[in-house]
This record gives sequence, C-alpha cells and structure tokens, in this order.
Amino acid sequence: MRKPSRRTCKVCKEKFTTTFSNVWWCCPEHGYEYSQLLLAKKKLDAERKRKQEAQQERRELKIRKKALQPLSKFHERAQKAFNAFIRHRDAGQPCISCGRNTGAKMNAGHFRTVGASPETRYDESNCHLQCEACNSYLSGNIGEYRPRLIAKIGQAAYDRLMGPHEAKKWTREELDALAAHYRAKLKTLKQQEAA
Repeated sequence: MRKPSRRTCKVCKEKFTTTFSNVWWCCPEHGYEYSQLLLAKKKLDAERKRKQEAQQERRELKIRKKALQPLSKFHERAQKAFNAFIRHRDAGQPCISCGRNTGAKMNAGHFRTVGASPETRYDESNCHLQCEACNSYLSGNIGEYRPRLIAKIGQAAYDRLMGPHEAKKWTREELDALAAHYRAKLKTLKQQEAA
C-alpha cells in the first residue's frame, strides 16, 4: 500500500496528510471555500468565453454587412476622407477660382470633374480649395480655375493631369485603403500644425 502523501491546503496553505487523491483541503470548511473558489473561476471563464464569442459574432456580422454595401458607399467614404484632407491642406488659402477667402463655405473642388474623369478623382493635383459659390453654382468656374491651377502646380503637372489616364476600376479594399490613407495624412497634418 502506498504511503499517504502530504499536500498543501489550497485555502490556508498549511501542510496536511491526505487520505484520498482528490482532496486538496485540510478540513471540510476549507473544502467548501475551495469549491466556491472553483465555481467562481468557472463562471468567470464562461463569461469570458461568452464575451469572446459575442465579439467574434459582431466582427463576422460587420464583415457580412460590409460585403453587402454597394461600391458607392466605399466611394463616398473615400471621397469624404480625401475632401477633408484637401480642405485642411489648403486651409487659409483663397478660392482657386475667384480668389475669395472670406464669407463663403469652402469645398474641395475638382478641376476635372468626377463624372468626366473618374480616374483623377483622388488625384491631389486635381483638387483644391474652392468656395461654395464657384464649386456648386458656377460648375467649378473652370475658366478662372485653369490659370490659377497652372500657376499653383506648374505646366508639367497640368499637362499630366489633362493627358490620357488609364481607366480605373476601384475595388472595395482599395477604397477602404484609400480612405484610411487620407485619414492618416489628415491626422499627421493636424499633428504637425499642433507641434
């Protein structure tokens, strides 16, 4: 017969001689305390597992919802981030079309429109700060935009902008990456100004 082993009580840490191999407490009171401790630990583990499963389910739902969204939603998000960056980049500068810099809401106005040239939609040299009146009501005021644009970006960049461009078919992933890229650029621009 095997000699009874000495163990340390899981509750009071005292040494005791055990009579059974599954006993880890020195007295019945400590046995009850130990069982309550194990139950609490089991509940905590179950709660943690439930939270992880719920979080995983939310992630999967978010991915499924994103897959159902039309491409226009992704363009909208990317355009919003791009426009915010352009407005902040050109903040304090006058309207590129009329030269006015006070008393008007300022937009990010494209020289080559999004409809006419979708491949230059997210080109930074194609988009500049423009007042609401020129951008919305005068259809971009292109006649005044052109000479000021050439003065700002140079003739070579203007020729590249006006030249032929390869047609671009955007994917959801590319538009997400583009939106993240311009949000990051805006953040660094704001941090540089704050420093």
